[in-house]
Amino acid sequence: MNAEKTGILIYDLRTRKGLTQKELAEKCNVSDKAVSKWERGEGCPDVTVLPKLAEFFGIEVDSLMKGEIPFSQDVSGKTIKDYDFRQPDRYPKYMLRELWMLGEDICQVLNRECTSILNERCEFWRESVDQLTNREFLASIPQKCFFYDFDYTNVQTGGFTVEVDPQLAKTLMKQDTATHDQITDFDLTVFRDYFLRLIVEVIYKNVEQQTGGAVSLDKQCPLERARLAATANNSRQEENRMLLLLTLKGKLGKAEGYINIQFSDVLLENLLMKGYFSDGAGSGNGTGGENGAGTSRIKFQNLSNIKKREEPDNVFIEFGRFRPENVSLEPGTILILDKKETEGLNVVFENRVIHTGKTVAIDENFGIEIAETTQLGEIVYDETDYLSVQLGSSYLNKQEIAALHQGSYIILKQRAGEMTQILRAGKLVALGEICIADDTFAIRVVEVKG
Repeated sequence: MNAEKTGILIYDLRTRKGLTQKELAEKCNVSDKAVSKWERGEGCPDVTVLPKLAEFFGIEVDSLMKGEIPFSQDVSGKTIKDYDFRQPDRYPKYMLRELWMLGEDICQVLNRECTSILNERCEFWRESVDQLTNREFLASIPQKCFFYDFDYTNVQTGGFTVEVDPQLAKTLMKQDTATHDQITDFDLTVFRDYFLRLIVEVIYKNVEQQTGGAVSLDKQCPLERARLAATANNSRQEENRMLLLLTLKGKLGKAEGYINIQFSDVLLENLLMKGYFSDGAGSGNGTGGENGAGTSRIKFQNLSNIKKREEPDNVFIEFGRFRPENVSLEPGTILILDKKETEGLNVVFENRVIHTGKTVAIDENFGIEIAETTQLGEIVYDETDYLSVQLGSSYLNKQEIAALHQGSYIILKQRAGEMTQILRAGKLVALGEICIADDTFAIRVVEVKG
């Protein structure tokens, strides 16, 4: 056993799961000092512990001892998260890009103005843009914080909220959080008037420019009417509604903290209709102009390499294959599948189910995390006429297919949230949306082909 390579692998697998050394130690019934020793390459797990580690990480004991996992698709550097068919991603990548650029504008203003006000260096940078439910957002922020609601729940036009971690806000106001931990109404008002104003004025100006004046947030959600609170409990949006969240991080001396700007789904829909977002191909309401609606500061377009060799897909991720007799494929029809929401989807290669796995989103594409490592050779499809409901497909070479194991990923060509394909005998016949009927997968037919 190579102690150094095994230690590096244990560290990598532990951090991928977001565990501390203490948490991993508890799962293996060892001390956190033992885990620390392994990861430094100063010792190896006992033979009685190796099977527990291997089972927990979903790899073979031999791989753990060698410190190497067999080759499979590389997902390093990619964002991977579970995909919830009950609450699918709602907003496309180009909308996230626009808020990412807005975040850069805000950081530039904060760095310049706060440095001038405090007479010391302030560092703000963009941390992330993500889509999540209101419940997930509220669970992710401190219970006590500087919270400002800009007409967030307005059912007509919608609004936004700004949450600032107390360490950051207090430091900006030159307060020591150790002695002034309470957030008073005076604190909230001072922060709003001197620092929050910098953020919202950038948002006001950005939205007005990007929509050609069609949306004026400084009139719709003025700073003076923002609801101030020391908790986020006044964010009354329904828990499961999707939103976009722009997160900035700031560092002031030894103090660090986050600024979270939460855009309501109603406001996002309003901005989309008024041309704020562009898909990078000139889409919008066509008013044009240097800063007008339907424009974007950066245009994105994918190019196809003339000489690139396209391999035909050979791995298909299916909800199942079904008898085609008497199946209605009219738009609006909901087909109930015989697969539970908790069951893994089938990984099919050469008409044989070789694995099952759970659906994830890998960056902006669908993906599958392999859950079952056993070759399911008893499931072989030899029918010539059948209906197949597919999540997506990919091309893997023989080495990649042989290396698939529990915990490895397959990146699909389909974007997360795209409609599911219904095929008959391998030919595309319809597109549909996956939904859940009770606890069973179902598909709502949207478009019939041919």
